[in-house]
Amino acid sequence: MSKPLPRLHLRVAQDNPIYSVPPGERNKKAEEWLRLGANIENLELLLKKLEGLILHGYVPHEPSISDKSIKSKMQFINSILKLGEDQCDKADD
Repeated sequence: MSKPLPRLHLRVAQDNPIYSVPPGERNKKAEEWLRLGANIENLELLLKKLEGLILHGYVPHEPSISDKSIKSKMQFINSILKLGEDQCDKADD
């Protein structure tokens, strides 16, 4: 028998968009929206890091990112930025 999922009790305003979802589908939709929100937050952290790299050459305040996939994406972006620098160096020669 599978273990029951833990419960999360939230209080939301009556005009919250979750109430536009039919009652039997709200749990699934709320979980989807929470995951999307977490992904957006991680992307915002990555954008701050990129801005720091582009404008200052370093990340002034290293945000903690625990998701391994986000870290690997950041490494990929860093490698792209380094490739761009290499191309600029070659064009200068």
